[in-house]
Amino acid sequence: RELLEKYHEGLIALSACLAGEIPRALLSGDYEGAKKKALWYRSVMGENNFFLEIQDHGLPEQRRIIPMLAQLSRETGIPLVATNDVHYISKEDAEMQQVLICIQTNHTLGEDTGMEFQTQEFYLKSEQEMLSLFPEYPDAVERTSEIAERCNVEFEFGKTKLPHFEVPGNQDHFEYLKNMAQEGMRRRYGENIPEEYQKRLDYELSVISRMGYVDYYLIVHDFINHARSRNIPVGPGRGSGAGSITAYAIGITGIDPMKYSLLFERFLNPERV
Repeated sequence: RELLEKYHEGLIALSACLAGEIPRALLSGDYEGAKKKALWYRSVMGENNFFLEIQDHGLPEQRRIIPMLAQLSRETGIPLVATNDVHYISKEDAEMQQVLICIQTNHTLGEDTGMEFQTQEFYLKSEQEMLSLFPEYPDAVERTSEIAERCNVEFEFGKTKLPHFEVPGNQDHFEYLKNMAQEGMRRRYGENIPEEYQKRLDYELSVISRMGYVDYYLIVHDFINHARSRNIPVGPGRGSGAGSITAYAIGITGIDPMKYSLLFERFLNPERV
């Protein structure tokens, strides 16, 4: 709740499925508690930024609380919105969804995975199907379009976004990585680093800097070190990242890419950007 109070600006919230706070309170018979929670969410999110969500996947619990949610809406003025959980596109995909769950949980069909869907209604329904489900609440169905029209999310492609990494002493991030890598090269190869190896490191660092991966290396190095300090097993490296001498120098990987002629460009290649 503290996070929601801090970061609610620009967000629209719904009261959620049966697992939400408000539905759980209603199912337990605590109508006043549900009302109190609903009013709190509206006070935090702001007028017309919080909606009471009604759903009908054929579950008795959902049908039981729909009238209660409608009553809450009338008493509080918080609008209703009709939604449908979408776990697969078409109704016919329900069986395949169960197969995938069995694969994920290492079960066979017919066994209890704890993740079964009780009906085959968790698919992307049409507007007409939703109106048929909620004939008494057409406004709640139409409201989904209103909410969608208010949403304006833009994804910026072509730019890597990473968490900010705190470098000791407010040093320049690239210089910090460069110095750490140079120290690692001496540790790996001795004081007389082969010229070819040094050129490889310099080249990699220039690519890492140009492609915006400096903080990525620092972050991975940080959690690898943390794992080792806690005796959490860490592998020698996997995938294309093992081709980086920078990763090898700072201890992210344990495989010498020069010894095995591994290509750095399989991991980071400016030509692919």
